[in-house]
Amino acid sequence: MSCKNIHFVSDFPVCLSVNEMHLGTLQNPYDTLSIEVDGENKLLLYVYPINSNHFFTAICYVAEIMIFENNIKTKSNYLEIANYDGTNFEIKVLPINVITKKEETIIQKIEIQNDMQAIIFDDGVFNIEITTKEKVFRYALKEKIYNTKCEYFEKNNHTFLFFSGKTQKNQDFLVVFNNFFCNLEIYANVIEHSQNEIKALTNQNDIAQHGIVQKYALNQNEFVLSDEYTVFLNNEPTYVNTPELIPWAFCEAVNISNIKLARFYLDSTLNTILSDEHILTFFGDYEEIKWNKYGKENNTICFLYGQQEKTCKKYVFELKENKITNITCLD
Repeated sequence: MSCKNIHFVSDFPVCLSVNEMHLGTLQNPYDTLSIEVDGENKLLLYVYPINSNHFFTAICYVAEIMIFENNIKTKSNYLEIANYDGTNFEIKVLPINVITKKEETIIQKIEIQNDMQAIIFDDGVFNIEITTKEKVFRYALKEKIYNTKCEYFEKNNHTFLFFSGKTQKNQDFLVVFNNFFCNLEIYANVIEHSQNEIKALTNQNDIAQHGIVQKYALNQNEFVLSDEYTVFLNNEPTYVNTPELIPWAFCEAVNISNIKLARFYLDSTLNTILSDEHILTFFGDYEEIKWNKYGKENNTICFLYGQQEKTCKKYVFELKENKITNITCLD
């Protein structure tokens, strides 16, 4: 029976132990802690969060990992297992969060109109509380917000409130209330709005410097998504000519459905025989794209399929003169 390599990753700082043996700490999303196991086995993973954020406290927990001849499984909802090749398994550790109880702290008061006012307060979660003579409405936000402004207007006997400002990460935010019920809550790099249209730009942080623009239009007294498209933040794509980066740049273009950019990285033969639909559907319904960090194959990108128990398909890219000439799936 072959040995298996288990690689632990986490998006939050955490200290790990396996079967009461200290394994180490994960401080950053790109950190990895690895162990080698042999035979059928059962592991107990002890998860100790290092610190908590403003909203929640992450608590310690223990999860059981079952090792079989050809696979690894868990019953825990807080571990995600990705099977890369039957030998390398990546386990992503997820936090168990509980709301931090604390006294309410008023962050900001906003006078809206006449007898209407809003309070932004923190009781472990940031909230907007809107009060009038007749009612009080409270809404819990997904992010911390600051420098909040409020716009009030009425249309077709509906009262609209637009709360806008900045988040702790310096993003724009916009929360839209229609008759005191939340219609939209948007966080993006840039948000522009009028009484009839909202436009949000989100940076995809990829090689080509894509941004996704989402437009919302007022339709029957609600703002609904009316259009979505990609743009380049620098007016044109950032191209790569390093062979090691070309497969990744191609996959990013496919992921964002930018066929024109994807075709830039294909040679003339592939561009002739492949339709747009074929390029878009070639990799199937995947969940994530990752570097082939646990394999030795060159010019290989890993596509992960599934949710909590993920399977991996490796695609090898053949290149000539910095153009992709063939893509093969390694089964």
